[in-house]
Amino acid sequence: MRVLFLTQYYPPETGAAPLRALHFARGLKRAGHDVTVLTGMPNHPSGVKVAGYARRLFAREDVDGVRVLRTYLFASPKKTFVTRMLNQLSFALSAAVCGPWIGRPDVVLVSSPPLFLGFSGWLTALLRGVPYVLDVRDYWPHAAVALGQLRSKWIIALAERLEGLLYRRAAKIVAVTPGMAKLMRERGIPDHQIVYIPNGADTDVFGGDGADVSDAGVRGAAGGDGDPGDGKDRAGFTVLYSGTHGLVHGMDVLLDAAEHLSDDPRFRFLFVGDGSDKGRLVREAERRSIGNVKFLPSQPPETLASTMREADVCVATTDSSDFSRGTIPVKIFDYMACARPVVAALDGDGRGVVEDSGGGIVVAPGDGGALADALVRLADDPERRRSLGERGCAFVRERCSRRVLAERMEETLSAVHAVERELGSSYLPFRMYLGVKYTLDFLGALTTLIVCSPIFIIVALLIRYDSPGRSVFTQQRIGVLSHEFTIYKFRTMRQDTPDIATDLLAPMQVDYTTRIGRVLRRTGIDELPNLWNVVRGDMSLVGPRPALYNQYELIDLRRQTLGDQVRPGLTGWAQINGRDSITMNEKVRLDAFYVRNCSFMLDIRILINTAAVLSDTE
Repeated sequence: MRVLFLTQYYPPETGAAPLRALHFARGLKRAGHDVTVLTGMPNHPSGVKVAGYARRLFAREDVDGVRVLRTYLFASPKKTFVTRMLNQLSFALSAAVCGPWIGRPDVVLVSSPPLFLGFSGWLTALLRGVPYVLDVRDYWPHAAVALGQLRSKWIIALAERLEGLLYRRAAKIVAVTPGMAKLMRERGIPDHQIVYIPNGADTDVFGGDGADVSDAGVRGAAGGDGDPGDGKDRAGFTVLYSGTHGLVHGMDVLLDAAEHLSDDPRFRFLFVGDGSDKGRLVREAERRSIGNVKFLPSQPPETLASTMREADVCVATTDSSDFSRGTIPVKIFDYMACARPVVAALDGDGRGVVEDSGGGIVVAPGDGGALADALVRLADDPERRRSLGERGCAFVRERCSRRVLAERMEETLSAVHAVERELGSSYLPFRMYLGVKYTLDFLGALTTLIVCSPIFIIVALLIRYDSPGRSVFTQQRIGVLSHEFTIYKFRTMRQDTPDIATDLLAPMQVDYTTRIGRVLRRTGIDELPNLWNVVRGDMSLVGPRPALYNQYELIDLRRQTLGDQVRPGLTGWAQINGRDSITMNEKVRLDAFYVRNCSFMLDIRILINTAAVLSDTE
C-alpha cells in the first residue's frame, strides 16, 4: 500500500504532534508499506526555522526508510493570531499545490490541526481518486473557540462548514480522546466512521530498560544546586511536572500544593518545560516565597525520561474548563511508561485514563489542598507508589505504546484500502469515477432544474389546490457513509400522515395519499425536487435510494454490504428490478451489486431502463 501522509509537524520538531506523526510513519514503514511524508520546514515550537531550511522552498530527505518531502511555510517567533494563521495557511497552500503531483497513493492520511491542511489532503485525494483518512489531534475550531482564540462569528461559521465537509468526505476519522469522539457524534458523524487512537508513550525511550519501579534515586532535583541526575542532594521527595506550561494546564494548583507542603522538608517540586504561562508561574512562586520549587527548561526525550525515573511522583494538571475535560495530557502516558505513580489534578477523559490504568490517584482540578494530601499519602506509602507504577507501566506497554498505536493506524488504513479495492468496475479508479460522475450529475441536474422550472411551478400549484400544506416535502434521509441529509420531494401525502418507516406505512398508504399524489408517485414526478439534492452534493442521479432515518435495519445492512459507499440516487439498480415490490434483503443485495460494479455504462443502462419502467407504470 502506498501512503501519502500530510502533516505540518514532523521531527526534528519536538512535541506531541511531531512524535505522533513520526511513529505513525515508522509503523507504516515497518508493516511493509511505501510511505511518503509531506511536511513543512521545521520551525515548531520556536517559530524559527532550523538551520539549513530557512531559505528553501523544497527539500527531499530519507529518514529511517521514510521519504520525507518538505515544502515552504511562513514561520515567525512572534506568536499572534495573524502569524499562526499565516503559518498554517501557507503550508496548507503549498501542500495543496505539491500533494497531487507526488505519485498516486492508495490512501491519503492527513493530520489536523491545522484544519486547512485537511482541505489540502481532501483535494489531493480527490484529484488522485483515492480515499483519505483524517487524524484529528485537536477538535478545531471547537478548541479555538473554547480557549478564546477565535471570536469572529463568521470565521467560526466558515470553519465549522469546512470541518463538516472534511468529516463527511473522510473514509475514517481518528479521534485522540473519547470526548472528541463524542463531539463528533454530536455533529452527526456515524460511530462506525470514528476510530479512537489516543496519544501514547514511546516505550523505547520512556519505558526501556531504565524504567525502574522501585523508589526513585534522585530526591533533590527540585531544590538542590545540581541538575537532575548529577548525584547531588539526594534527600527528599521529588514531585515532577513536565510539559507545556500553558494557561489551560491549570498549574497554579501545583504552586498551591507546594505552598501547603512548604513546612515539610521532604517535598521538592520540579517544573520541567516551557510555555506561555511559565513566566507568570515563576513570578508567582517568587511573590509567594515558595522555596521548595525549581523551574527547568525543556529537555530532550532521553534526558526527560531519566528525570522522570528519578522522581518519586509525577503530576498532571489541567484547568476545570469543559474544553480540558475532553483532553488527555500526553505526559500521563510518559509518566506511566517510566513506571512512576501519577497524581492527576484533572477531570474528564484524562481522569478516565488514570483510573482505567490503575496507575495513579485523581483529585479535583484546582484543589491544591487535595493535591497536597494525595502527595503526603504517597510519600508515606512506598509500597503503594511501587504498585501504582507497575500497573501504569503495564497499561501503557499493552495498550498505549506508540508502537501499538501505530499498528492500530496501519490496520485502519489497510481496512480503508481493502474496501476501496472491492468497489466499482469502471476503467477509472473508484474515487475518480465518483468525482467525474458528480460533475456530470451536477451539470445534468442543474440544467434539468432550469429547463423544467415551469413544470415544477405547475405541479406545486396542483398540490396546493388538491390539499392544504406545503408543496415541497422535506425529510431526513441517510446518504453516503450513513450521514443524514435533508431530502426534497413533492408532497404526495396528507399533512397528518404518521412519520414512520415506508414498510410500516405501506398497509395504510392509500388512506393517506392525496389524489394528485397518486399520479406523482406512479409517474415518479414526486422525486424531481431530488435534483436540488443532486446539485447540493447529497445525491446522485443513479445510486441506491436513500433510506429513511428510522429504517435502522436497512441502514445497518447497507453499511455491512458497503451499500453506503456511494451517494444515494434518484433511481438505482433496485428501482429497475422491482422497486417497492421486492423485499428489503433483496434491495440490499441489489444495492451491493451496484456499488461493486458501478460504471458509466451501468449508470446509463439504469437511466434508460428507469424511463422504460416509468412508461410501463403509466
